[in-house]
Amino acid sequence: MKKKDIHVAHSPDSDDAFMFYALATKKIDTGDLNYIHQLKDIETLNRKAMKGEFEVSAISFHAYAYLADKYALLSSGASMGRNYGPVVISGKRMQARSLPQDCRHSRDAGRRPS
Repeated sequence: MKKKDIHVAHSPDSDDAFMFYALATKKIDTGDLNYIHQLKDIETLNRKAMKGEFEVSAISFHAYAYLADKYALLSSGASMGRNYGPVVISGKRMQARSLPQDCRHSRDAGRRPS
């Protein structure tokens, strides 16, 4: 029986490589599915997702607002870290230390934004 191809598009960055390692190296049984990996930068992935070119694609958080009617979020696979990822915004001035501990990096507590 021929396997169904699923195109999985993601960046070549180490965090994506880690998330998709088991699929890319065929370490897990995928049954009747064949995963084909497409490595592109995030801007290219955003544009191609707008055209619906891949069944599964990494996209920027911003792009998802425009793609929510075409793609569903997976239950895992977000890239976040120091100086990138989601940013906390507020309608009033606030200090990082007023956020719950798990929402901030300890070295950032109380530091004013530049």
